[in-house]
Amino acid sequence: MQPPLLTWFINSIEAFAPPEGGEARQKLYADLIALQPEPPATFKDHIALFVLAQVLAARQLALPKHTGKVRRGSTSHETWYSKERQRISKLLLQIEESPIVADFQATVRYYGAEEVTCPHGRNQKTCDALYALQLTLTLLERYPPPGGGRKQIERLRQLEPHLPPLQELCIPQPFEPPSEAFSWIDQERAPRTLEWLTEDTVTYLLSTVVNRLRQFGVTVAQSCDVVDRILTFCFDQPDGEAGERPARLAQQWRRLH
Repeated sequence: MQPPLLTWFINSIEAFAPPEGGEARQKLYADLIALQPEPPATFKDHIALFVLAQVLAARQLALPKHTGKVRRGSTSHETWYSKERQRISKLLLQIEESPIVADFQATVRYYGAEEVTCPHGRNQKTCDALYALQLTLTLLERYPPPGGGRKQIERLRQLEPHLPPLQELCIPQPFEPPSEAFSWIDQERAPRTLEWLTEDTVTYLLSTVVNRLRQFGVTVAQSCDVVDRILTFCFDQPDGEAGERPARLAQQWRRLH
């Protein structure tokens, strides 16, 4: 059975990855999971979890440094929640009506009013993201890349300088489709946006993913093929030279190490 935390990482990647690569990503996930037929003693040694955590980390590194965070005012939780729902609905309508937007391909799922705040007093979404970041840094301490990518690892640390330990954060849970009794969970169409990965972030993926896969007995060539598939199907950065990128990635990895 697939661990819930692994499912959460997969869902998080699916939320931003291009829809047209969905089938190829499912094959990628299955191939990573197949590398470890027997579940490890601890989730920190789960090979697929490690790789997918690096994919999500690369996404975080690609996002703008200062993203707007909605802060609650002094109004009641219910009033704030209702106003926030209205604000988002207006934003989605503005996007849909824009003359440069042809169509929406993705969906937005709202938290219910009682779901927004986690037991630690944070926004649930924030607590999940902090857990993912802390887990990624913990995995990198357990399996550190020997060469390239260290600058990006430091950037990850700086994303949240006062990061709580894992035991003080919620373990993210995958979304379960609601039953009819929970009509407050609804969806609205929304676009997906992708940020182009810089060379430094590609180097980060190359160093962390290839190093961990090699420790698991996967060859450099096979590991670089995994990175190529991640770039193509998760970040919509296909190889423009007819399948030559895995070989170039392998050469780059050897130069770094």
